[in-house]
Amino acid sequence: MRRQGMLMGMGGFIALLLGVFAWPATSGDWVSLFDGKSMEGWRLRHKGGPNGWKVQEGLLINQPPSTDIVTEATFGDFQLHVEFNLPRGSNSGVYLQGRYEIQVDDAYGRPPGRHMCGAIYGLLTPRFNAAKPADEWQTFDVKFVQARRDAQGNLTRKARVSVIHNGVSIITNAELPGVTGGALDRNEGTPGPLMLQGDHGPVQYRNLFLRPLTEAEAESSEFLPLPPGVMAYKPLFDGKSLQGWQVLRTGHGTGGKWEAVEGVLQGTQDPPGNGGVLATTEKYGDFEVVVEINPDWGIDSGLFLRTTERGACYQITIDHRPGGQVGTLYGEGCGGWLQQNREWEKAWRKGEWNLLRAIVQGQPPRIQAWLNGQQLVDFTDTKERLPAEGFIAVQVHGGGDWKGKLTRFRNFRLRVIEER
Repeated sequence: MRRQGMLMGMGGFIALLLGVFAWPATSGDWVSLFDGKSMEGWRLRHKGGPNGWKVQEGLLINQPPSTDIVTEATFGDFQLHVEFNLPRGSNSGVYLQGRYEIQVDDAYGRPPGRHMCGAIYGLLTPRFNAAKPADEWQTFDVKFVQARRDAQGNLTRKARVSVIHNGVSIITNAELPGVTGGALDRNEGTPGPLMLQGDHGPVQYRNLFLRPLTEAEAESSEFLPLPPGVMAYKPLFDGKSLQGWQVLRTGHGTGGKWEAVEGVLQGTQDPPGNGGVLATTEKYGDFEVVVEINPDWGIDSGLFLRTTERGACYQITIDHRPGGQVGTLYGEGCGGWLQQNREWEKAWRKGEWNLLRAIVQGQPPRIQAWLNGQQLVDFTDTKERLPAEGFIAVQVHGGGDWKGKLTRFRNFRLRVIEER
């Protein structure tokens, strides 16, 4: 967020139209905006202003008193990957084209709002608060399509943006009604630089990558694959098919009925009373998984972690029925209840999509789970109940008759945790 006035004027508008420091209008390659060794390609927003920026151990670090920094190059349509880390109570921002701020702040555990981390500051509210606690590394993956002008320079279409925060789709192809406070100018529809806010609080950045987009890529709803070596959340479900998934024959019955319908992975009993488990074809060890869930009332489902071929697992419950619990921990075939939380409904968004996040790490593992940003599980096992690697799976519980009710999953993403 910013309180300073906007720098406007015809001179700046003409400079942008002429493409001063303009990035080549090509696509297909990711470009590193920070080489980990120097601040080459960046300048202070205010020449002669306080400079709290430094490069240390591959990180771009800011410690106020300081000034915003701006890339020398300018960009039109692009996809951006940024990793950031800030201490408790701190505040920064990533300005797209120097005009539209994605807020960076310590927002862990707060309800969604238009001034919180991931918001387009003051303009667009994230669907979920996907922020992690202070002092942890976080990611933004951004797709930005700049505003359009006709041959006479008239604005014909507003800029649009999609934001994935820590693997969670928080803003999807949303129109930007205008520039945010603190913008370099109001020259929408012309190339602009990336700007990092430096005059608010301490912050660290790393792995700043940008990829210019072709017109076709800009108009597509898809995000392009990320460059190697970054903190990536990869899709587990493509929204169109069950590719990469398999039915496990467990004690739940026939396997249930699983379908991909309009971007949603949905399951139900088939025939009535018979369920099953749908698992990835690949096994994982230490990982973080995020998924949106929207189960019908009266069903029992679950998110399975480190699942065996027989369906034994650490289960994050989706027991959405009277007396049930969502977002708590059950040892499916390996110990029963491990950690309950009877107050899960305080975090639940009734009748809406809900965000489930889980982290599994170590052997025996520490398992953490959050429901809509509220932590419900923090369990460190004392024995090895399961192998150190297993499938990720979802469940249709057998028994009873769901009468056509569905368990639903979408925006399923995984981050493999590797030692850095």
